[in-house]
Amino acid sequence: MPKKKRSAEDAALYVERLLFGDDPSDSEADVDEDDTSDLKGATNKDDSSDEEDFTEEGLSAKEVALSISKSIVSLISSVDGKVLFTCSGSVVDHVGSATWILTSATLVRKCDNDYDAYQEGDVKIEVLLHNKTITEGCLAMCSLQYNIAVVTIEPQFDLPLVKLHDLPVCYSMLCRPVIAVARNFKSKTLLVRCGEMTRERSELDCDELLVCTCPVSKVFIGGLVMDFERRILGITFYDKDTVPFLPIEIAVRCLEHFKNFRTLKQPSLCIRGQAIHKLAICNLEKICYTYPELSSGSGIVVEKVRESHLIIDPQANLVKPDQCHLISEVLPENCGSIEAGDIICSVDDIVLYSVSQLTSIFLDKMAVAMPMQDKVTVQAEIRRPRDKTEFVAKLNIGIASGEHSNCFNNRFSFKTL
Repeated sequence: MPKKKRSAEDAALYVERLLFGDDPSDSEADVDEDDTSDLKGATNKDDSSDEEDFTEEGLSAKEVALSISKSIVSLISSVDGKVLFTCSGSVVDHVGSATWILTSATLVRKCDNDYDAYQEGDVKIEVLLHNKTITEGCLAMCSLQYNIAVVTIEPQFDLPLVKLHDLPVCYSMLCRPVIAVARNFKSKTLLVRCGEMTRERSELDCDELLVCTCPVSKVFIGGLVMDFERRILGITFYDKDTVPFLPIEIAVRCLEHFKNFRTLKQPSLCIRGQAIHKLAICNLEKICYTYPELSSGSGIVVEKVRESHLIIDPQANLVKPDQCHLISEVLPENCGSIEAGDIICSVDDIVLYSVSQLTSIFLDKMAVAMPMQDKVTVQAEIRRPRDKTEFVAKLNIGIASGEHSNCFNNRFSFKTL
């Protein structure tokens, strides 16, 4: 009678024992069984037991993932002995006597409050490295605004750093095959999922996010999205229908801000907008009749939507929701006469192709202003389709005195000169 075929997971463990002589019990992390049942990062589907993908794309995906595997870690947080969350992260820097790991702020976000997170000392963090060793981590930075965190561990200079660079400005305009990379704390294995980067808008409340179709679970949160040219595209988030990810150019600037200033600052007024190339063809056609130069897809449309702002109460020093405003009611007063429905074509002669590019420009301007606590003036070239006018708005970008929002939103800050 033929033997029953091994599952993919059992086959992998069998080969591992042949190659390295590992005890199968080593494939389980040192986490209590009761705790693992509570992991929010766990799913009904065991990531390590998926069928192997031996297609050409699948093999190429493995090659890309293996090129950075030593930099991919898994993290688990706990409070008072109870598991809080498990997700992935990547080694991004060696600073002084610590190694920096970039991950998601979800690792330390409080379960009952999306706008609050545990502080250093209140949460225990363990980091699983590629060699299956577990080391203690320390929360160095947490930004709920950008949903990222930095966890430091004792210096591990043998761990290679992932290469974080800006992408070409038009990169988000093209769909392309991508992969999501993560590490599973329970099985200690590297995880890879293939998909496509799309031009859809994320349903999360942040227009800077890009979207891909990789079939990930929550353990991928904080991991990386890459293309097949080994470029890192962003930091993986999670949504029930799509896979949003934070563009790498924003993550890079957040790391630079924290490294240089030990804090993250953001503009104080939220507006909403989207790239022209993401508009429906019927709207795009009308815009291009009036402004043919925008047919290439450049420009950011300021949308007329309701936005709930969060403001700082100076007396209580607490973040609390403000009343809702129409952007059209807010913008003319604060944004150099920019109104909802306008198109921001360029800022300081830099042509815009995505919302994340615009946010990156403002973060760069803020980095210049922060050492002197100064303000920066930029010039925005504006098109107004409804009356076919064009003008230049002089905008003053100020550094917010406090954290103005703990949820996803765009962070464009304009003040009339």
